[in-house]
Amino acid sequence: MVSLFPSLISANLLNLEKDIQELEPYCAGFHIDVMDFAFVPNLTWGPAFIKAIRKKTSKKLWIHLMVEYPEKYLSVLELYPGDIVSLHIESPTHSSIAALARTLKSRNITPSIALNPETPLEALIYLPIKLEHILLMSVNPGFSGQHFLPHTLEKLQALHLFRQAHNLDFTIALDGGINKNNIQACVTYGANQLAVASAIFDAPNHIQALKILSF
Repeated sequence: MVSLFPSLISANLLNLEKDIQELEPYCAGFHIDVMDFAFVPNLTWGPAFIKAIRKKTSKKLWIHLMVEYPEKYLSVLELYPGDIVSLHIESPTHSSIAALARTLKSRNITPSIALNPETPLEALIYLPIKLEHILLMSVNPGFSGQHFLPHTLEKLQALHLFRQAHNLDFTIALDGGINKNNIQACVTYGANQLAVASAIFDAPNHIQALKILSF
């Protein structure tokens, strides 16, 4: 069964508390994009926002750090056991990702390794850690509302087949452009977890939109 995380980047901030309370019974948790206007050409939220979200939901948070220096954020973010934190392998400090992942694991937080669309899966080979969660970006990171990149499915399938062939149990997640027209293919090709933004928050009925995506 696939786990769905509404991505708050597409939510109406003026109605955010209401949206969270409506969707909470029907989702696995909430996905929060943290962008620094350096790693990606956009700026979103920081520690204060995440702390405020904590007060409105008991579900796990999936924090996606699209930033140049993730270690600076990990020292100030309010993270709880069970949360997920995605670290980009393309960040300038990628050499420290393994150490950051171990630190997260020691706090019972799931370390996630994120790959941009053009980053080959082979980049994962050089990480000296056990992989628990891999995030494949299905759009170029930075903005919500983009179209799903079709070649993501080939990459997804390759990762899924590798997981099967080696009897591994890491989670494969996707983020970007996921909607009712492509979600079945995403799951068929091996995705376990999906961050969904516009397909939920641009719909007139958010709960109905989330239920349509759930199966």
